[in-house]
Amino acid sequence: MLLFAVGCSGDDNVTKNLERIPVDVDKAERFADASFFIRTDSVEVISLETNPECLIGNATKVHLRGDKFVIYDELSKAVFIFNRDGTYHAKIHALGNGPGEYPPHVNDAVVMDSTVGMLVPVIGKIIEYDFNGNYVRDISLQGSWGDSFFTFGDDEYYLPNDWGSSDLGDYHFFALNTKENKAEVFLPFKPDKGVNRGWGLTNHYSVYDQRALVLVSTEDIIYEMSPTQPITPRYYVDIVKQKLPQELAEGDGREALMTAIKENYLTGVNKIMETSAYLILDISNDFQVIYDKAKKQVVASGEEFVIPEFGGYPVYLRIEHPCIENGILINALDPEIARHVHIDAYTEETIKNKDFAKKYLNAVTKAKDDDNPILIIYKTK
Repeated sequence: MLLFAVGCSGDDNVTKNLERIPVDVDKAERFADASFFIRTDSVEVISLETNPECLIGNATKVHLRGDKFVIYDELSKAVFIFNRDGTYHAKIHALGNGPGEYPPHVNDAVVMDSTVGMLVPVIGKIIEYDFNGNYVRDISLQGSWGDSFFTFGDDEYYLPNDWGSSDLGDYHFFALNTKENKAEVFLPFKPDKGVNRGWGLTNHYSVYDQRALVLVSTEDIIYEMSPTQPITPRYYVDIVKQKLPQELAEGDGREALMTAIKENYLTGVNKIMETSAYLILDISNDFQVIYDKAKKQVVASGEEFVIPEFGGYPVYLRIEHPCIENGILINALDPEIARHVHIDAYTEETIKNKDFAKKYLNAVTKAKDDDNPILIIYKTK
């Protein structure tokens, strides 16, 4: 199981020795060129089948696993599985209180290699289903709590926790050992009675090439771990300007957020993603920072990333919807937006890349407003 390798989180001595990622809001472009990390020669456009069995209300996560797209619908608390060509395959929708069912209070749906885990801390379980929609097993949280989880295999599950309390105490991070039916705890903080420190993150972690980067809100520290490496502070996200004062960040989260909105402070990183070459951080106030791991420097900051070759078509990196895994970025496009908002901006005349123009316009032309999303699949450099 994990060991916590370095001392207390938030320690100034710890942050001084970490790799620094500077974040300067003044350097964020309104429209930043995404061409340096997106391959424009291999973009796919997939229209998902629409029928009464698979109507998607709000696709907050889209994953590609082998020959299957696995999509979590936050609205219906269901997971829909589609074949690689976009045809419908199966769904996971087991709302209820019986065996193999889950209540609507789902914290997250996590897609693994061949199963989906519905994380439901209110009943103390992760409930797993296969890609055919069949129930597989329950995993006890052993008194821990998490907003999401990840795993490198079938035996250990890791739960990042956004400053919430649990039966095991107030911790940022838990490790479940399913073979021994026990949980270990890491990165404790001193709770203040009546104070709800911190705020909800969209994605606490990124898993790439058998390592995970785990983000702790309010402290701007990113921890690294792997199956063979203990959890260790690795990066310090240094907010250069408009940083929320530390006394607010360490106080009540609700008060901190209200002050941040009023005074236009940055509350830090909302989400973290990783490719072979880059870390991509989604920052509060709606801009992204792309950090080159080899050069150890920020190479782009933008409110929106676009591809000039595609007529300035947007590459969505914000908040929930995009997931970058194994060098693949998937955007879920609402057909109604494409048909009515984008209709004049992206045409055969404006899109220079004719291969993308053909694929994109063919999908949009055939779509109806209430159809399921159109998937745009990018490969990263």
